[in-house]
Amino acid sequence: GVVGLDTVLPCSVSSTKPLYDIEVQWKKITDGRIEDVYIWRNTVNKPGQKYVGRTELLKDGLAAGNVSLTLKNVLPADEGTYSCIVNSKDWSADTTTVLSIAGTSEVFFEILGPRGQGIELACRSHGWFPKPTVEWVVRNKQMLSPDTEIHQDSKELFSVLSRVTVTGQEAEEVTCQIQNNMAQAEKTTVRLSSESHLWWFYLPGQLSSTITA
Repeated sequence: GVVGLDTVLPCSVSSTKPLYDIEVQWKKITDGRIEDVYIWRNTVNKPGQKYVGRTELLKDGLAAGNVSLTLKNVLPADEGTYSCIVNSKDWSADTTTVLSIAGTSEVFFEILGPRGQGIELACRSHGWFPKPTVEWVVRNKQMLSPDTEIHQDSKELFSVLSRVTVTGQEAEEVTCQIQNNMAQAEKTTVRLSSESHLWWFYLPGQLSSTITA
């Protein structure tokens, strides 16, 4: 699942008999605790307290035995194991599915200004899950050593602020890349040049500017 988007928890019933008078239950299992996510019985649906307005069975799915559940506006807290239980008068069946969550966000560059013999750069991003890592790389693939702060908010999303100082020898092209083990890396690049005591920088899609060093 991707943070902020909808995802489908799959569950289907294979039966040669018509599916009527059945009950569908979706539950979440967390560290041995079980909570109701969604219950469907006799055309009446009842979402769990935390899932009001966020769950629904696929339209016309029951007739074909499809009792997959749509979970809307996915959050990091939704990560975990879900149990699908189908009951009828004659039989009962269940299965589980594991939902993993990924969150990424755009990376924003900042030119903070002169620092010592170089110029200080920063990149910011918010909305990552799980916890990301940050890398700064110059054109020759040399890795830089940034000062990075990563914080988690009340919705379990991570924000990143990373700073690095580059000198004239490193200043041709600098890339800040943020990634985690669940999602594709997001990165942004700044191109810099220093002549005399002026730094020129270029961000794609933006005008060039100068800073007196």
